[in-house]
Amino acid sequence: MHTNAAAAAHEHGLGPIDLEVLWSQLVTVVDEAAYAILRTSMSKIVVEARDFGALLLDPAGRLLVSDAGVASKIGTNSIAARELLKSFPADTLAPGDMLVTNNPWWIMGHLNDVAVVAPLFHHGRIVGFAECMAHMSDIGGCLSAQPRELYEEGLIIPPLKIMDRGRENATFFALLKANVRVPAQIASDMRALISGCSVMQRELSRFLDESGLPDLERLGGAIVAHSEQTMRAAIRALLPDGTYRGHTQLEGAGRPMDIHATVTVRAGEVGIDFAGSTPQQNVGINCTMVYTHVWCAYIMKCLLCPTLPNNEGTFAPLRVSAPEGCFLNPLPPAPVRLKSSSGHFIPDAIVEALQDALSERLLAESGNKFAVLFSGVHEDGRRFSESMFIMGGMGARLDRPGLDCRSFPANSSNLPVEVLEATVPVRVRHKRIRRDSGGAGAWRGGGGQEFEFESLSPAPMTVRASHGKLGIPPKGLRGGQPGSTGGIRKNGEPVPDKTPMTLAQGDVVTLSTPGAGGMRPPR
Repeated sequence: MHTNAAAAAHEHGLGPIDLEVLWSQLVTVVDEAAYAILRTSMSKIVVEARDFGALLLDPAGRLLVSDAGVASKIGTNSIAARELLKSFPADTLAPGDMLVTNNPWWIMGHLNDVAVVAPLFHHGRIVGFAECMAHMSDIGGCLSAQPRELYEEGLIIPPLKIMDRGRENATFFALLKANVRVPAQIASDMRALISGCSVMQRELSRFLDESGLPDLERLGGAIVAHSEQTMRAAIRALLPDGTYRGHTQLEGAGRPMDIHATVTVRAGEVGIDFAGSTPQQNVGINCTMVYTHVWCAYIMKCLLCPTLPNNEGTFAPLRVSAPEGCFLNPLPPAPVRLKSSSGHFIPDAIVEALQDALSERLLAESGNKFAVLFSGVHEDGRRFSESMFIMGGMGARLDRPGLDCRSFPANSSNLPVEVLEATVPVRVRHKRIRRDSGGAGAWRGGGGQEFEFESLSPAPMTVRASHGKLGIPPKGLRGGQPGSTGGIRKNGEPVPDKTPMTLAQGDVVTLSTPGAGGMRPPR
């Protein structure tokens, strides 16, 4: 075992082998909760794209363990539990209580992401909290136009009890169903989160009984201490002290938007500041601070210590800041629905800043992904609302080419064509790699893809494809060439990014994701 783990284990009264075994068992507890969400959710964005997360927190709301879900749900800066406890103090909670919110400034950045938080009891006292969160395929709000403020983007859920001593809050579910287009589906997804919390309660109690631990204090302390020591050691070993600057652009509301990242490394700590970035916008491409923090934490972990599990200690040496009122730290009620169209490009600016300091561990800019929403009515009158991702190319690495149709940084999954066609009234005409769309270089960037579908619905169907960087080519690195741009076409005619489209039966939409940048000069 790593010397950091041995030291952390000894400091908290555990042997290094005990720490390894118990930590692995605790990960299994959280994984069981994640499997429960997968088995009981109805939305394809959860079941197929895996856009959800399960977290185990200590009594103070610090992250101890997360499942291996999508990067934006690893809980690196979710403050939902701490904020909910301000409205519902821990000493007022009872077994079977669960809390709910979708505040974008507390969780993962927009109203579609909902978190259920449950106190975890063992022998009559709270030993931790479960936080299960997922993207809801519909949360109400306007789909036919660009919302200009949060209130237009859907149902806002203030701190509430979704479960009270094991009984559902009927008023909450009635209010939820009245505000979404697919009430049975969304209610099922909410209950999937409840199931995840219930499973974590059961499995954690079993784990504590079988291990003989009264609570998570010693084990949690050792996990956090080991992770923090390991990350600080990685920073010292791989990043020379200094100040580094990087920049990237994405497409905004009619003009390019700038991400300026200043990375400061001092004595095993990393500060990332976004001063100089574009002010917040009046369309939903703003990115709340919790979401900005996620992508900073994720890229730093990928670069420095990719195998280290996610917990509070892993990200303790990282400090993230952005001026209030910029699009990476907007003030409410700024619209934030399409936050992935901006937040996904944060790592590009950080990688550019560190390209000289971390020359062996970098990759060129990736083609990222489309997030596509389908909403309408089946012939039998049933409504549908589903989302899917269409991946671009992955950037070339220092010693190998980029991967085709494998987006970065987001690690969500593709939706199989058969599942899409069985769920939404469309026929996929083709799905193919865009050959030679990756940028040239000593190592070529990964290719994007072309995804074309036809509406089969007799009723009008709303489709919105959001990317964020279709017309600005992904940059190559160290002399590599940029990748190809992407685009959206309806019946052959260009459509601006993020624009809602109303499709009649027979209309054809073609989505082209960008290819990724190449690495080093082609010669």
